[in-house]
Order: sequence, then structure tokens, then C-alpha cells
Amino acid sequence: FVVFCICCGYMTTVFAQPGEIISRHYSMKDGLPDQGINCVIQDRKGFIWLGTFSGFCKFDGNRFTIFQNNPTSRNSLTNNRVNDMWEDKTGKLWLAHPQGIDVFDTETERFIFHWSDSSTQATVLRIRERKDGNLWLCTSNGVFVADTKTFDVKVYAPIPSEWWIWDIVESDNGSVVVAAAGRGGYYVD
Repeated sequence: FVVFCICCGYMTTVFAQPGEIISRHYSMKDGLPDQGINCVIQDRKGFIWLGTFSGFCKFDGNRFTIFQNNPTSRNSLTNNRVNDMWEDKTGKLWLAHPQGIDVFDTETERFIFHWSDSSTQATVLRIRERKDGNLWLCTSNGVFVADTKTFDVKVYAPIPSEWWIWDIVESDNGSVVVAAAGRGGYYVD
């Protein structure tokens, strides 16, 4: 009995200890932009990307590199408010903002594509991947589909274009459900 109690006491000491959690607070003094963070992703190489109200940044575990709009440069973020980000299958980052989308090549750290729907001036709110590998763009003017290879962007006609679409999901059978601001859900078979 004494051996059993000693063993139980030892096992409690060894196995019942919670793992050590290490945390650190990062702020502007560490190099973060001066506005709030809207979205965070980790890319396939392990880098952390933060979309903020004042640009987006890459965190390599030690320091932040900030990318912001520069009106005199084509290799610049179109709008500093990054609403959402998506890494496509080739490792490029798609950035949603109030003037459309920008595509950022993480290898060269250059912008390779900018899209704005000039007829509607759609704010892109959310980016989701489609089953075919292309992207859904949820906007203030309905839903668009972006081809990740050709960068062709087209309206998805079954969803009313005057609706603000907050999010979208595609089911296994190909039907689509969207969350529409102030209008509830919308289903397309």
C-alpha cells in the first residue's frame, strides 16, 4: 500500500503539471502598425501575416515588416485597411480592402495584381476558397469569383449585387450559402 501511495504521488507530480505557456505582448514599440488588427494568417513557410487598419505586416518571429500604401508606387498596397487575407495554393497572399483586392507575391515581396470593381466600388470584406481552387470575394456589392491563375474577377450573378455579403460557404454538393448583412442567409442550389 505504501509503494502504491508513493507511486500515485509521483505520477500526480509528473503527469498533472500543466504545460508551461509562454506569451508575449507586442505593440507599436515592437514595430506593429499603429492601428487595430483585423485578421491574422500563418503562411506555408511559417511567417505570420497581420492585416490591420493601417497596412499589413509580416512577422518572422523576431521583427515586423510593414507594407502600406504609397501613392507614388505601383508596388504598394492600394488601401491600408486590410479586411481579410487568403493564401492561395501557390503561396500568394490575396488582400481584401475597401477598394477591392491586391495580390502579394511573398517570394519577391511585390504586389503583382490590383483589382477594383470601378462600376460598383465594392469593398471586399471576406475571401474564401472555392472547391475548384478559385476564390469567393464577399463584398459590399454581392459576391465575385476570382481566378487564382489568370486573376480574372467576375460577378457571381445568383447573389443580388446590392447586398453586403459578410461570408460564404460552399457545401459538398456545390450549393452556396451566404450571410447577407441585414437580410439573413441566402441559399443557391
